[in-house]
Amino acid sequence: MKVHYLNCGTMYPRFAPIFAPHLSRVPSLCMLIEAPRGLVLVDAGFGTRDMANLHRLGLANLLLNAQADPLIPALRQVERLGFKGSDVTDIICTHLDRDHAGGLPDFPDARVHVMRVERDAASHPQTFMERERYRKCHFEHGPKWVTYEEATAERWYGMECIRDVPGLPPEIVLVPLHGHTRGHCGVAVDTGKGWVLHCGDAYYIKRELAKAPVDVRGFRHMAHLNHAKAVGVVRQIRDAVQASDGAVTTIAAHDRSEYQRLFGRDL
Repeated sequence: MKVHYLNCGTMYPRFAPIFAPHLSRVPSLCMLIEAPRGLVLVDAGFGTRDMANLHRLGLANLLLNAQADPLIPALRQVERLGFKGSDVTDIICTHLDRDHAGGLPDFPDARVHVMRVERDAASHPQTFMERERYRKCHFEHGPKWVTYEEATAERWYGMECIRDVPGLPPEIVLVPLHGHTRGHCGVAVDTGKGWVLHCGDAYYIKRELAKAPVDVRGFRHMAHLNHAKAVGVVRQIRDAVQASDGAVTTIAAHDRSEYQRLFGRDL
């Protein structure tokens, strides 16, 4: 399967140059997979309507400082690759934060795969933080949810996983990574040359797999719903990478160094 890497949103968080310089400029990395039955999008980034009206992103964007760019939504990048939006048959969301689910309305006919507890959190947020991070405008079109809650017996490099995802090829495996949100989930893809694990927001820079810088540690306390669980997930990812003996590569949605590696330039 051919995998395209897309940046579907760029943010310049205010005050980050002072308090979290590692996160002063961040991408929103997504994956577009050419599967036998259609295109599969891993995370949807910001949508076309978000880029036309940043107010859709809520109060938090005063801090996140997402930049309006009509060319950056996944739909526009899919079209530039020579496909139609309707060719995207499935979207797997690592979670449903604004910068991962904003593009869902651009693909109204796609099946949206997500952990059940994450869908429920977005539908019935319990705290101010959840009410702010999940934007109702991103779900008003009535996504075609396909939800999951139980892992399969077979593990993926020692981690719980969900295999045989309905409608998707067996080379795509869901890897629950709860902590950042109630139902945060990674997506592992066997490219034929090794596995790529999209970790969503499980970590922000790859250095966290060894030891997180002080500024990133401070940000994690604010961003993760369950900080202790999220830190444990980072250890699980590190152990899986080590157990794979080079077969697993990881990417995270907001890792600027990963953007530089994939695209050969800085943001």
